[in-house]
Amino acid sequence: MSSALTYPLPVLPSIPDNLENLDSRYALPHLMALMKNTLIRGLNRAYACAPLVIVGHPALPPFLDYVRSLLAQLNVHLEEDATFFSANALVEVAATKANPDTKTIKESIISLTNLVSTWIMDESDFSSSALREGLSFGPALTAVMQVQIRALTPVLLSSIISHLDLLELIAASVSRISERSDMTFLLPFVVSHHDRTTSVHWPRIPEGCIEMFPALILNHPGCWQFAPYNPFNHEAQSLMAIFA
Repeated sequence: MSSALTYPLPVLPSIPDNLENLDSRYALPHLMALMKNTLIRGLNRAYACAPLVIVGHPALPPFLDYVRSLLAQLNVHLEEDATFFSANALVEVAATKANPDTKTIKESIISLTNLVSTWIMDESDFSSSALREGLSFGPALTAVMQVQIRALTPVLLSSIISHLDLLELIAASVSRISERSDMTFLLPFVVSHHDRTTSVHWPRIPEGCIEMFPALILNHPGCWQFAPYNPFNHEAQSLMAIFA
C-alpha cells in the first residue's frame, strides 16, 4: 500500500461557495471533498494522538471509542462511494478512477477495527505503535481520494447525467449514509472536523438536529476533545491540552 504521502495527511481542495446554489454536476466533487476532509482530519488526529496516550491514562477509553467510531464511519463512507457510482445513471463513471477499488484499504480498516475492539475489552494491551501501524492505510486512502476527486470533472458528469437526476442520487446517498451510521457520532464528528474557514455553508444541519445537538454530544462525551475543532464554538483544539 505504497504512497508518497505521509502523516499528517493533506486535505483535498474545496471551494467556499454555497454548494446548494450550484449545478450539482459542478458541486459534487467539492461536496465529496468536504466530507472526505473530515475523515482525513480524523485520521490525522488519531495518528497524532496515538503516542500521547498511555495505558492507565483517563483519556484512553474515550480515545479508543473515537478511533473505533472513526473507522466505522470510514467503512460506511467507502462502501457508499461504491454504491453511489454503481447507479445506472453513473455507469460510465463506475469504470473510471472516480470509482476506485478500495478492497485492500477496507480490509485494513476492518483489521484495525478488530484490534481496537480488543483494546477496548482490555486496555492493558493497548499499543500506540500498533495503532500507528494500523493507520498506515491513510496515505494510500488519501491518494485514492485525490485521484477520485480529480476524475469527477463537471464536463464528465454533464455528459452523462442531468442536474436534477444527480441531485436525486446525492439525496439518496445521504439517506443511505444516515441509515447506516451512528448519527450520534456522525453529526458531531462532521461539525467538529470541518474547517469553517474553508466553507461556512457546510455542513447543513438537518432541521430539528440543532436543538438535539447537546444531547447527541453526550452519546460519545469523551470523543470531542480529540477533534480539531470544538463542536459548539468551532474553535481550534490542541491535543496537548488533554495531556497537560
